[in-house]
Formats: sequence, C-alpha cells, structure tokens
Amino acid sequence: MTDMDQQLEQVASEIVNNPTAIKETTSDDTKEETLDDILSRHRAEERDLNNKIIGLRKTIPKNNKAKKREMTSRISDMEYHLKQKQQLEIRQYHAKQKGLDPNSLDDDNDDDGISLDTLNRLKVEEDPIAPSSSPTVKPMNATPSKKPNRAKLKKERREQEMQRLREEAEKEAENQVDMGQLEIESIRELLVPMKLRVQEITADGHCLYNAIGAQLEKRYNEKETYQDLRKQTAKYMRQHPDDFIPFLYKDNGDLFSADDFEMYCNDIESTARWGGQLEILALSNIKQVPIHVIQMGAPVIKVNDEIYQDKQPLKLAYHKHLYSLGAHYNSLLDI
Repeated sequence: MTDMDQQLEQVASEIVNNPTAIKETTSDDTKEETLDDILSRHRAEERDLNNKIIGLRKTIPKNNKAKKREMTSRISDMEYHLKQKQQLEIRQYHAKQKGLDPNSLDDDNDDDGISLDTLNRLKVEEDPIAPSSSPTVKPMNATPSKKPNRAKLKKERREQEMQRLREEAEKEAENQVDMGQLEIESIRELLVPMKLRVQEITADGHCLYNAIGAQLEKRYNEKETYQDLRKQTAKYMRQHPDDFIPFLYKDNGDLFSADDFEMYCNDIESTARWGGQLEILALSNIKQVPIHVIQMGAPVIKVNDEIYQDKQPLKLAYHKHLYSLGAHYNSLLDI
C-alpha cells in the first residue's frame, strides 16, 4: 500500500468508522450544542476534510490518470459519509427539540440523507399482482411471508447510490481536461522568449519559501532555509501590520483583528501554511529585491520592480492547477 493509499484509508476511517470522533468545540463538554453550534462545527469539519483532500491530491503522480480516478472515487466516498453524518446530527437535534429520542434515528429513520428523487429511482419495485375474481385461500401449512428487512433495504440503497456517485466521479475525471498539463505547457511556452526553465520545487506547503531560497542561492549566492525565510517573513509582517491587515479577512468577511493577525504570523513561522502575494511582498522587502511571478493566462506580476530596479529579480512560476486544489510555486532558472 502506498503512502497515498494509507493516508486515504486513515481519513476515510475517521469519517466512516468513527463519524462522531470530532468533539464539540464548546469550552464545556457538558454544554448542549445549539443548532448554530452544530452548523459551525459542520463547517469546520468540511474545511478540515477539504484540507486533508488538498494534501492527498498533492501526492498524486503527474499524468497518472488511474490514480486520479481512484482518488476522485474515494474522495467522493469520504464526502458522502461526512454529509450523511452531518445530516443525521441535524435530524437528531430536531428530534430532541420535539421531545423524541434522537438515538432512535440511527437505524430506523427513513431519511437516510438521499434525495427523494434518488430514492424513487432506487426503491425496490414489487411485482404487480394479477386481479382475481375470488379470494385467495391461504394454505394452513403455508410459511408466513417475512417482512422486508428495512435496514437491509436501506443499506442496499446506500450502496447503489455510492456506486452511482463513484461512476459519475470517474466519468467526470476521464472527461476533464488535464488543466495541470495544459498549464505546464502554457508556462513553458511563456518561458521560451524569456530564456528561462522550470526548476521543480517539492509540493509540501513550503514551496514559496523553498522557491525563494533556490532563487537567492542561484542569483545571489545566498543560502536560506525555508525555516529561516518563514521566521523573517513573520517578523517583518509583525513589524509592519498596517501594510498587511487591510488585506486579510476572516470567513465571515470581517477584517483581521490584532489577535487574528498575530495567529496568522505564528502560522507563517511555525506551520506549513501556504504563502501568497502578501508573503511575496514581505520577502521582497526583506531581501530588497524585486520578485517576478509568471503564470498562465495573466501578465507577469512584478513586485517592487521600480523600488529595487537596480537589482536582479527573483523569478517564480505560479501553478494554479498543477496539484488539483493546491496552488504551487516553482523556481525559474536561466537557460
């Protein structure tokens, strides 16, 4: 089993085999969750799953369509099971508000999270009964007909729905344009007249800092680790908060507070938080060099080109589609 497969199994197991493993986010474990608390936790669970999916997709080898189809199918399974878990929790909440036993919904509730249209397509059809002019006499030794096993029928419906989702996901993956390959070819065409070539940087969350480090070593013979560059970036941003806070927003649309900004800088310094334009601006000012970013379908972004016009720019390639949901930076070297 590959590392990617092991990661998939771990994430899937968390959702499918232990869907209630995520604890409530309240400060008091005994406090009853409100509907807003539940919905807020669901959004956090979805973000957490999405982040895990981003990391998993970054491990797919380039141009491996079989792995991409397998990944798409299994991710569809994980998303489906998380949706099922969340819908059950909401139904249990409403049942509790009505004075019903919420645990009774686990097995016996007919609403299994599948839409009515889907249920109509998947329901078991009974054979039509031929009309009879006389009543049917049941033999005395006849075996009583068994009631349909509702749990079994629900399981079969779920399995059919899951299979349909897998097939749709695989079909969609097969028909999709390989945007990653298209982007690579487009960027290479842009680099030809610039006499540049791509230097691959590992996709591990530190790609911006490693790409800047590779550029500094190649163009200025200056060696910097990604850890050092992260610390310098966080320090500079803390020293110049007014240059950055106006461009940082929370999920609800509010601007960052001072505490939010401090947490953001802490993440830059000590985690694999992905770097973007704000971090590029900070790095440009720290090293007092311009930074050029080449990307598909857009003009070259030139950061501080006029301020440090006597300096040789650091040159990066920005890939939006190379690793599916995760953006990526590569270093660019002269030919």
